[in-house]
Amino acid sequence: MKVKKGRNSQIARVISLLDIFEGATGGLTVAELHERLSDRGHEIGRRTIYRDLEALSKAGFPVFPEGEEGINQRFTLDRKTRIPDYLAFTSKELFALFMARGALQHLRSSPFHPDLEGAFHKLEEHLGLKQVRHLAELESEIRFHPGPEWGAGVHPEVLETLRAACAERQVLECVYQSASSKQKGKRRLGPHYLCYSKGSLYLVAEDLGDLKVKLFAVPRMEEAQMSSEAYEGNPSEPADLFDGSFGIHTSGPAEEVEIEFLPEAAPYVRERKWHSSQKLKTLPDGKLRLSLKVSIDRELMHWVLSFGPRARALGPEPLVGQLKELIEAMREGYN
Repeated sequence: MKVKKGRNSQIARVISLLDIFEGATGGLTVAELHERLSDRGHEIGRRTIYRDLEALSKAGFPVFPEGEEGINQRFTLDRKTRIPDYLAFTSKELFALFMARGALQHLRSSPFHPDLEGAFHKLEEHLGLKQVRHLAELESEIRFHPGPEWGAGVHPEVLETLRAACAERQVLECVYQSASSKQKGKRRLGPHYLCYSKGSLYLVAEDLGDLKVKLFAVPRMEEAQMSSEAYEGNPSEPADLFDGSFGIHTSGPAEEVEIEFLPEAAPYVRERKWHSSQKLKTLPDGKLRLSLKVSIDRELMHWVLSFGPRARALGPEPLVGQLKELIEAMREGYN
C-alpha cells in the first residue's frame, strides 16, 4: 500500500522509523531503512531518510551513527528519550494521566511494569513542585480495584521476540501448546499484533500451516524465534476479528442473542456497555431485556451464568440448550 504524499507524509515516515528501530537493536544502514520504508509504502529517496533521521532527533528521539560515513554506516535509536524542559501539564491532563496509571495496576506482575513505573518516576522528576503536590492529592481522590492481574508464564525474552516480530513483520517460529489437545507442536506464524485481555496476553497471528488468523496465548509459547523471512500478509483489524464475539474468542458466526434480567440485576447491566451491538429494553415489570449479536461461546455462557437466577437466556435455542447442559453438569458436580 502506497502512503499518500502531503504535509503529513514526513510524520507518517517518522512514526514508521520509530517502529522499525524498535525491532532492530543492532542498528540499521540507510539502505536497510530505505528497503523497510519502501515495504511500508513510503516512496522516498535516501537523502530524504537523512532528513527524517534529523527530524527524529529534533523530536526528542536521538539517533546516533556508528562507524565511518558511507554505505556501511549504521544508525541506532537512543532508547532513553528525554522530555523537553518546556513540557507542562494542566490539572485535568495530570488527572487523566495518573488515572490511566491506576487503571494499569493489573500489569503489576508483567514484564511491562518496571518500565511503566520508571517512565512515571522520570515524569514526576520533571514536574514542578505545585504539580507534584497535586499528584499527592490525586491519590486521595480516586482509588482503583486492580481486577484480573497479569498471569504468570510469560517469559520476557519471548515477549521481546514477539514485539520485534510484529514491528519488523517477520515470520515467527515457536513451539506452542494447544489448549484443546494439550499437545505441543512447532508453528510458523505471521504476526499481526499483541492483545491483552483479562489478565493474559495473546498474539493475533496468521497460522501459516492453514492460513487462518488465530489467537495464540503467549504463556503457552516456547522457543520463539524471529526468522529472516518477511511476512507478506495484511494485518487484521481488531474490529473485524472481535466484533462478532462477546470476548476475544470466536466460535462460529454471530447470532441474535436475547437475555432477560430480573429487576435487581437491571441497574448493573444498564450501567455498562457490554458489546457494541447491544440493545436494551425495559419491561413493564421492571425486568430488562438485553439483545446482542455475538457468537455463542463459553465466554458468553459463563457471563450469563455469573448472574445466577437473576438472568435467563431466551434465545437462540442452541444457547439455551448449552446453558441447560452446563447447569445440569454443575448440579451433578454438587450432588
